[in-house]
Amino acid sequence: MNTCCSVPDLEAEALVRALSLLDIEEVGRSRKGKSREGSDACLTDEEIAFNLQAEDLKASLAELQDRRFALSLDRALQTDTAALSALSLINQGEQDDHISALALERGDDVPTPTHSQEELEWTRFPFEFGSTTSSNSDITGVVEPDLDEMDDLGEYSRLSYHRGQVSARDRMPPWVECVICGDPVRRLQSFNAPCSHFYCRGCLVNLVEASTRDETLHPVRCCQQPLPVANFLPLLSLDLRSHFQDKSAEFATRPNLRIYCPNQICSKFLGSSSDRRSEFACTSCPTRVCSACKNRAHLFEDCAENAQTSVVKSLASQMGWQTCPGCHAIVELWQGCYHMTCRCSTQFCYLCAAPWKTCDCRQWDDQRLLDDAERRVYNELGAQEAAARPEIFVDRVYERMTALEENHECLVHRWVYRRGGGCCEECHDDLRNYLMCCRDCQVLVCRRCSVNRL
Repeated sequence: MNTCCSVPDLEAEALVRALSLLDIEEVGRSRKGKSREGSDACLTDEEIAFNLQAEDLKASLAELQDRRFALSLDRALQTDTAALSALSLINQGEQDDHISALALERGDDVPTPTHSQEELEWTRFPFEFGSTTSSNSDITGVVEPDLDEMDDLGEYSRLSYHRGQVSARDRMPPWVECVICGDPVRRLQSFNAPCSHFYCRGCLVNLVEASTRDETLHPVRCCQQPLPVANFLPLLSLDLRSHFQDKSAEFATRPNLRIYCPNQICSKFLGSSSDRRSEFACTSCPTRVCSACKNRAHLFEDCAENAQTSVVKSLASQMGWQTCPGCHAIVELWQGCYHMTCRCSTQFCYLCAAPWKTCDCRQWDDQRLLDDAERRVYNELGAQEAAARPEIFVDRVYERMTALEENHECLVHRWVYRRGGGCCEECHDDLRNYLMCCRDCQVLVCRRCSVNRL
């Protein structure tokens, strides 16, 4: 057998052998028509020779096809070495990134970046992904590289795009800082809020979890801008995703219309009383609920006022709490003037529950106003400064009290860091190092409350 060292030589040799095999098969068909009946069991020496030669040609053709495939594979490996090496690096980097993401989700320390992760940040690849050509000279099939896909190739690989012209997006750093915990996180592994703040996966998951327990954090937002639910929902576990969607449906219903299972062990949210259904069947227990009085269903009986509601109303009357005229939620004033803004956005007077500035009630209590002025000045100066210069503290308190009589609202907070730590006035968490202080109302809150709550 001749030794062929190239694909064209192998193809020529295979063609010769295939033609020879066709000739043998043609001779066999012509001889078969002339054979006598019953003589097919006895083959002549010539027929046996033809059969053996045909088997040799078939085996030789199979060997040539295997050699042709091996040479083609070897040529492809030599041609695409750079591409295969880059793809291997990217695949390994993705596996390492996945391990880091799992560590973040568990709350563990992020592992030290591996060699693949570091190479992905700084490697400049000598080719472009997403390009397909039908031949070396045909460029009509080239696909324009997607900038989002090019992000996966590292910053320096993108710099080679468009003949080295660098756009503002190309100059974006590969690492960013999480707005909540302050830890560095890879930009490709972070969640980018509409206000341009970045979240690591752990802080984003914690925020969503907190929003299911605290309605004041719903909708999930940053800098008073809601986060796109469709963008962060795929980043959550299946259980948290389902729980968040259930809570979103609950919080989207006005509080006075919400119906819960009266079974205290269950208390599942069932829907809105505006659905015009006479009864609701709990999906977690056998309890049925009357949509009118929100008690257990009572056939052929008039609705009775909910006993627990009567107890709450009685307690609210004793404590001097007010009921929002919009959603009927019970609210308590603990500082500031009598101007109340409920979570349902209703603004009313705390004394008479009338819409704000439609009644003749006084707008503040002098003692409450003094307490609020003292709180603001104390937060502004700090405990050490207030104790060291008491005369300045008193003067500023009365100045602030006079100012509050004219302007006590702070619609947009302007945050600055204040050293010394303390207790967050919103979530009541204690922080040792610093708090965020509003320049206008001097409220002290943690970093999370400043961006996610207020």
